[in-house]
Amino acid sequence: MRLLALFVSMFIVTSSLFASSSGQAGRTASTSPGCSGSGCHGAASTANPATSLRVVQAVDGRVSAVVGETITLTVIVSHESRVASGVGIAVKTTETGTANAGTIGLVAGQGLRLSAGELTHSSPKQFVDNEASFSFTWTAPSQAGTYFLRAIANAVNGDGTASTLDQWNRMPVVEVVVALPNSVEEYSHVDVTVSPVPAHENVSVTVPTLPNEQLQISVLDHLGAVVATDNATASGESFRYVWNGRRNDGSLVPQGAYVVAILSDRKLMKGRAIIVR
Repeated sequence: MRLLALFVSMFIVTSSLFASSSGQAGRTASTSPGCSGSGCHGAASTANPATSLRVVQAVDGRVSAVVGETITLTVIVSHESRVASGVGIAVKTTETGTANAGTIGLVAGQGLRLSAGELTHSSPKQFVDNEASFSFTWTAPSQAGTYFLRAIANAVNGDGTASTLDQWNRMPVVEVVVALPNSVEEYSHVDVTVSPVPAHENVSVTVPTLPNEQLQISVLDHLGAVVATDNATASGESFRYVWNGRRNDGSLVPQGAYVVAILSDRKLMKGRAIIVR
């Protein structure tokens, strides 16, 4: 019996040294112990900014949807020196609460699994160029309102043990604004920076995009009249547009204030330009 007790004791101690490679739900809230604590990695008790998370589709901390709509979202985890990451993702009715909002779903090949209405990793995902991406679907509820997308990730060194070498962090909460069809809230209105200010000719603006996203660009004067238009297709997660200070016919616009507006899928991104001659 004494030998059996010793064996059990050794098993418990040894098991506690290993990280929870299959992930756990219920860790996304700022009030939770995060990726430390009982049953998880047992590593550092505080978040580490060396690990960062972002949502590709978020603009100024916000994602838009229409009631009942199913959208695809992608959480990117970044770390400069770790080899892999696990993740936890949830959409809740409040920033720190436990009630799920809408229906979160799996995308094939992302290494995620469902647990208690949330997503967590089924196994660590290897970093490629210091990043790991996790895509999933979310179906908005039938009631319009603002919901909260929360995520947490642990960037690991891949040795299978829990230690302070594994560095975890939470993503800043992203608002998911669900609107009724044809509502003005169907579009996210975001102010972006146009530079330089003032400018003599060329000004530029960079906005977040999705690969192959179609963009409509308009430049308006201080009276709201359109002086130039353009169309473009984004090739990655950001798009840089340069306006040469000219109308569509090639003539120079007079000095003054202008608005560069870029319209994409439910996002209106605009910035103020000032031309001096």
